Amino acid sequence: MVVAEATKQHIFQTIDWSRFDLEGWLHQFGAWMNSVSGTCSQSINPIAVAMDNATKKRKQKKLTDLQESKIIVDFLTGDYQLPKLKQTKIVCQIDDNEARAVQRLILDMQGQSEILDDWMDAVIDRYFYGNSWSEMVRENRTQADSRMDVKCGLAALHSRYGFVGYKKSTK
Repeated sequence: MVVAEATKQHIFQTIDWSRFDLEGWLHQFGAWMNSVSGTCSQSINPIAVAMDNATKKRKQKKLTDLQESKIIVDFLTGDYQLPKLKQTKIVCQIDDNEARAVQRLILDMQGQSEILDDWMDAVIDRYFYGNSWSEMVRENRTQADSRMDVKCGLAALHSRYGFVGYKKSTK
């Protein structure tokens, strides 16, 4: 555990966090995930795949039995499609170490509370996967909820990691 803490601090300390603001780093991580994709836009980057798998597992835990059964049936019949990364106009300007550090920002926040997990899911959907506000609508989340969840997630990240700059968005 002590080694992991030392490594985490080392990763955070080696990054020049002034290069981007918080949203810029999150967008860059999404672009980085897109920069190493194989066939059918599926990521071949092990870090990106691990992030996808962690997100899928967390979302599966929230599914009701009926929803889970539908996904299983869809998968068996070939109708289930894994989420695909979207091509964005953002050019990746970060390296693997910087991507690991950005990933740690999110992963360290997850698992603390259900509400915080919802906020981080919204941040991941918006910045890492490039989902529009309308694409983020779910059974229990409207567009307004999505916007608020992202704002709360960004505020939580900024309050925990004050060393990452945060430019207030006017959007």
